[in-house]
Amino acid sequence: MHSDNVLVTFERQGSHVRAWISASSSPPAASAQDHRYATLTAALRQRGLECTVEYGLSDYIVHAELSDGSSLIISPPQEPPSENPESPESWMATRHRSAEPTVYEVIYDSEPDGPDARHGGSVPHLLSAVDARLDRLGVPPRQERGPSAEEHAAGAVLHRAGFVPAEAVGGAHYYRLPSAMTDPAEQRLAVTRAFDMLQVEGFQAQTQTGRTFPPTSASSRVSAALAPSPSAGQHALPAGPPAEPSTRAALPPTRPSSTPGR
Repeated sequence: MHSDNVLVTFERQGSHVRAWISASSSPPAASAQDHRYATLTAALRQRGLECTVEYGLSDYIVHAELSDGSSLIISPPQEPPSENPESPESWMATRHRSAEPTVYEVIYDSEPDGPDARHGGSVPHLLSAVDARLDRLGVPPRQERGPSAEEHAAGAVLHRAGFVPAEAVGGAHYYRLPSAMTDPAEQRLAVTRAFDMLQVEGFQAQTQTGRTFPPTSASSRVSAALAPSPSAGQHALPAGPPAEPSTRAALPPTRPSSTPGR
């Protein structure tokens, strides 16, 4: 059995399906909310940022403190909340500071009328924008490292399930179904097979694909919360807030309608 801190994320891009392998920094006992945002929190922590998953206005958010006293907040739709809370259709990333000099800055906005709307719920596009802004703020770069033995093992499972290795623009490595496999039924079978094989080997998986994909045979450890591309789906969350939500998680003021780009 392999470490359950290695996370495999399936994502639909157009008519194709990709699988990303990442090392989750969430401990084994982490909550469903922590695992839901594992891809985001792992990326931020690799840059030396302290971040938490907290309850916002109507859904959970990722909150990270920056060295200049400002905060970075990454959130799914809040008001109104996403119709598919486990699979947000868009993301908002903002930086704010309430103390003088005050700061309110929209880093990324893929809501329907936002400047990044074409990317929908794509997590790679979200992280790319966040990384670019952190670079300009002088946040130390992510520590580059080669794939661990566990990540290699997850890749081997994907390869046996019919996925092939590929490289994205910028050098990021991932796995994908063969380009010729565009039939949804065939894709569903391949994703279901991969889910089941990863489960047997002890890996975690989450999805960012379409609701036609969830394998009914998958164990409760594997999320079956999927939404139409390019949404980002993770583990299902409770419909309401925790009994004692954190007060620090309050979102910054709503962006004025006069803000450029809206």
